[in-house]
Amino acid sequence: MSQELTTQSSTTPAPLSFGQQIEAAKWLADSKGLVPDDYHGKPANVLLAIGLGQQIGLSPQRSLVDINVIKGKPTMSAQLIESLVRLAGHKLRITKEQKPDGPSVTCTIIRKDDPDHPYSVTRDKQWAHSMGLDKPGKNGAPSNYTKQPMTMLTWRAITACAREACAEALYGIAYTPDEVHDSDPQPAQKTVARRRSGRLAAVAQAQQQDAPTGAEA
Repeated sequence: MSQELTTQSSTTPAPLSFGQQIEAAKWLADSKGLVPDDYHGKPANVLLAIGLGQQIGLSPQRSLVDINVIKGKPTMSAQLIESLVRLAGHKLRITKEQKPDGPSVTCTIIRKDDPDHPYSVTRDKQWAHSMGLDKPGKNGAPSNYTKQPMTMLTWRAITACAREACAEALYGIAYTPDEVHDSDPQPAQKTVARRRSGRLAAVAQAQQQDAPTGAEA
């Protein structure tokens, strides 16, 4: 028994009181360069991340790495979601395939309380394209779904399957930062607007050049 307590105390940080969490949030929010930029100057967001992380068993520092507040909603990394599923006692399996039409990843979760009915979710290149995730970024750089599709599809398959199979293991945080940003406006619309504006300007210039001068009249 004493050995179990010793092992647990060496891996799980001691919980902080609410007052200690507030104090830690103030200090961490002022720490520019040492915490993610999204937390700098936002002690309330830091406090939320610390509190949620403490429920999961994370230290304040680890909470700021794996938990992020996007548009007022807490999110966490796909790696943390995978860990929480396994810590809850469920089995999580990944199957990766390189098909002729692109990579495909299937995540299967077998609940410990219902092993006869596994949950499976597949994410592939066609899915990423239908979601617009393979489009270039605002600066024209290739999407991560173009540069490292297998990795990105793996994380998406895990998070989607976890939400369906064992939402209770995620402590109410069901999405990753990338998934929250899926609803952001696409830069392609601005590009189309610029192209149309450029074509209209070119037409106007051509018409002006073709118009008769005063001497010709």
